[in-house]
Amino acid sequence: MDKALLTRRAALSALTAIAVAPGVALAAPVATRFREIRVDVSPLIAKDNDVEAKWVAAVLPGYLKQTFAKYLAPGDRGAAVLVARIDDIALGPPEARWAGGGIGPDTFDGIEGAGVALDGRGHVLETFPLYCSVGASSYPDLPNQQEENYRRRVQTLALSFAQWLPGKIGL
Repeated sequence: MDKALLTRRAALSALTAIAVAPGVALAAPVATRFREIRVDVSPLIAKDNDVEAKWVAAVLPGYLKQTFAKYLAPGDRGAAVLVARIDDIALGPPEARWAGGGIGPDTFDGIEGAGVALDGRGHVLETFPLYCSVGASSYPDLPNQQEENYRRRVQTLALSFAQWLPGKIGL
């Protein structure tokens, strides 16, 4: 028998070694630690969605800090910077309520953006596009609460974005 041929036992040993070798099974996410989290709502402002941008900017940093708490390393200069960029917000139109009123969402709202991992120099390591949609009630409890209802819907979208982003990044 030729010496170049592998025995079945040698082949299985080689495959096992490859399977258990560190870093071979799955690639690690680009960044698993972040020294800073920023929120970029400039795309919303560019679309004249200043009010929505203000509402997102007010709540998204806190939601992200909660969601990414175990991945934050503020003093680590080698850690990446995470920028949560919000590109668009769409509040769904009210749908006709079914007979009898009913409970539950009557429309769907959406938020689109990306998590952008930056290195220490501000160069993009990777971009993770994300779109979330959430069922919503388009009707305020009282007629004079329309703006409050919109603000609550936008804040719910920001929370959804913050909660889905770690999974999108692979954390």
